[in-house]
Amino acid sequence: MDRTYNYHFTPPKGWMNDPNGLIYIDGVYHLFYQHYPHDIVWGPMHWGHAVSKDLLHWEHKPVAIYPTKEEYIFSGSCVYDKENVSGLGTKECPPLVAFYTAHNPVTGEEQQSIAYSTDYETFTKYVGNPVIENKKDTAADLTQEKPAFKKDFRDPKVFPNPILGGFSMVLAVGHQLEFYHSMNLLSWEKTGEFAPKEGFKEICECPDCFPVETDEGTKWILTLSLTSHIMPYYVGEFNGNTFAEEKGEFEESVSTPLLDYASDNYAMVTFANCPEILMLGWGESWDYVSQTPAKNYRGKMTMTRKAQLVKIEDGWRLRFTPATLSGVAPKDVWQGILQPGEQKEFVVGTNKKLVLSVTEEEILVDRSKAGDLSFSDYLQTKAAKFSAKRLKTGDCNITVIQDNGYVEIFADDGFVVFSVMTY
Repeated sequence: MDRTYNYHFTPPKGWMNDPNGLIYIDGVYHLFYQHYPHDIVWGPMHWGHAVSKDLLHWEHKPVAIYPTKEEYIFSGSCVYDKENVSGLGTKECPPLVAFYTAHNPVTGEEQQSIAYSTDYETFTKYVGNPVIENKKDTAADLTQEKPAFKKDFRDPKVFPNPILGGFSMVLAVGHQLEFYHSMNLLSWEKTGEFAPKEGFKEICECPDCFPVETDEGTKWILTLSLTSHIMPYYVGEFNGNTFAEEKGEFEESVSTPLLDYASDNYAMVTFANCPEILMLGWGESWDYVSQTPAKNYRGKMTMTRKAQLVKIEDGWRLRFTPATLSGVAPKDVWQGILQPGEQKEFVVGTNKKLVLSVTEEEILVDRSKAGDLSFSDYLQTKAAKFSAKRLKTGDCNITVIQDNGYVEIFADDGFVVFSVMTY
């Protein structure tokens, strides 16, 4: 039997993973996503599509972008080209431009391509694709007939550039990120790079870069997902060409914060063209999602989260709150305080309990007795328990939302979040 969720988006059928092209236009939230409609396991990637006016109730739309035998439609983003700088629409009917990674399933080569729509539902692939070609890697073994192309060259996130004008793109390229700039969304020039801190030297995926207004002026947030399935974020400055992490008053020893401290959230990105900072992620884990019980569909999204940037003792940190809490039934929400040394059990099934506990230093989540973990060795050994350093002291303010076994925990006033699935 398939699970039904009251507050979490699921596909109409088939497979779903990363959210793509999140964007807000004229009162409507658009969610595109990695989708394979013909099976409940990963397959040739399409872009699925759904819309909502409240981020809680979603209307399924037809598949937005289809793959071919030579091109799977991997993750990316959308831009509302209001001034029609691309020329792909008109001033009266601005185009929605979707940036995606065109993945060749035979060679593995990846290019950045676009498709566009003037009805925001039916998309046409651009005849000039790719807009960013995968240039040959000159550092490759020159004894080969042709140097290799860059591997893991994907997941373009495009955003307005307030310094140079036009638009910038942050792209995941192997173990680092690259930045590009364009005035017309069609012609792109590389402008910079960013390498994550030591300890995060893994394949990067699904980056995002966005400004946040604070009492001390504009700060920029850079987020990414790593193949270890963690999502660090950095606070700093964007100079129009690249991102630089903020240094100075905060110690190097301060750990890099994460968007989520459990394993059932990945590829979380923001809604573009939106007056608030709203983030949505894929509420699953690559380590065991293909083993989870399912029949007609597999995959869900997290609830949408509102983010604020707040300065605390450890530095600038994102504080998250559920964006649609008012639409959640009281029986599915617990809000309260745990003092250091206390714990609370959440019933997630018959005699099945998820345990949340708090110390002065840590917040701990234990799902080892919250359901069946036997179908996955990883679940039993590496993902049965989670912990995170506290970012507040004393009492711990907590909000917990339960939705048919999927539990989202906002602890320490929302500075520490855990997304945990139970089975």
